[in-house]
Amino acid sequence: MKKVIIKNLAGVQTNGAEMEDPTAWIAECVASNVWGLPERPELDAEGNPTGNILPAEYTVEITDISTEHALAECISKRKSEYPSAEEFLNAFFDGGEVALAELQAKRLLVKAKYPKPSEGEE
Repeated sequence: MKKVIIKNLAGVQTNGAEMEDPTAWIAECVASNVWGLPERPELDAEGNPTGNILPAEYTVEITDISTEHALAECISKRKSEYPSAEEFLNAFFDGGEVALAELQAKRLLVKAKYPKPSEGEE
């Protein structure tokens, strides 16, 4: 997963996106001048190239957020299968140590089912 940030020449973020492969999206936006003019040759009054290259009117920053994205998905999956707050309260107030131990075992099974990326178990 990649995070793309587009900034103008003043350094202010004007656009951004998160996607698996932003290559085609960036190419389409550059070709359409969505963010401003790209890097281009400077032209004289007659329209002939001067040999100088004018900078793009924006910068494109691409950051790999694969680990952060995978961690967020892991946590989301864990939350969806963890015992609910209602189950915990019932076990705590009515079930005693045995019920709490069962909930803890269930939670540990969920954690083992969805290990955190590149960390393994907590």
